[in-house]
Amino acid sequence: MVLEAGDITEARADVALFKYAQSFYGVSGVVSQRLDAVGVPKSDLEAPVGDARFVETRGALTAPLALFLGTVRLNQLGYHEIRQLAVRALKALESRPGLRRLASTVHGPNYGLDEDEAVLALAGGLVEAFQRGTGPETLERVTLVELDPRRALRLRKALERGLGGTPGVQPLPGGGFRVQRMSAFVQAPPMATAGTTSMQKPHAFVAMPFEPELEDTYHYGILGPVKSTGMLCERVDQAAFDGPIIQRIRERIDTAKVVIADLSMANPNVYLEVGYAWGRGRPTVLLVRDVKELRFDVASYRCIVYRSIRDLETLLTRELERLG
Repeated sequence: MVLEAGDITEARADVALFKYAQSFYGVSGVVSQRLDAVGVPKSDLEAPVGDARFVETRGALTAPLALFLGTVRLNQLGYHEIRQLAVRALKALESRPGLRRLASTVHGPNYGLDEDEAVLALAGGLVEAFQRGTGPETLERVTLVELDPRRALRLRKALERGLGGTPGVQPLPGGGFRVQRMSAFVQAPPMATAGTTSMQKPHAFVAMPFEPELEDTYHYGILGPVKSTGMLCERVDQAAFDGPIIQRIRERIDTAKVVIADLSMANPNVYLEVGYAWGRGRPTVLLVRDVKELRFDVASYRCIVYRSIRDLETLLTRELERLG
């Protein structure tokens, strides 16, 4: 198993895996358009929940075969569902003997899930299913593909941490892991818990603009302090999430242990999310780079003003400790 930066449509594999969340979103939407252009109608890809659809790609993708798995709607897709997607994918591939290479995207980060936990849920399902003997006997390689090179690097590190103590999983010198079929399966190895324990962990919801200049702020100033408390760190990319986004945001705020809102750049959607969090009585931490960026008077509210990412990391850690 390896995780690579690249485009799933160009992945060298025998079959490429996609989810059909009862509509087409993101990469599955792009792929459906490409397939439609070569004579494969979208109706051939529309799998009900629990079903699978195999289609010949006819040159639209590098992989000659695509597998669409029907899942619950996007706003209902969580860590457990991603884990089950992995298990179901290997089970479906048993009907296609001779397949050696599977490629899949990483599901979850853009629509509100903690990116580390999302990749661990996917990989955990694949590891456990393969160790139990699920999947084609000829399967040799599983490639997880992430388009964003920086995220791919972070996800590789998450896999290294998550796979470190898993029985039957061996790190390879050039990167990636060898997973062994196990005659006597070890119940619930550390990696296999990903996507199950996730449902029991509290989460912080982060409201902030998805702008390149704030990416390091999130990954190095916010994510670390949140993870150090044992919480998952979730945010919804409003540019990438083309599903029922308001419903998704409401649900994640309603169930959040704390809402962290960066008011920098005066994004109106962030202010809307703060107002909703206040209305629902959720503990809320406000952040801003410069008070001049604020668009309403927060003098009566606690607002952390940070000058650098390291400053933010320190101040937010203290604030989360204060909130308990």
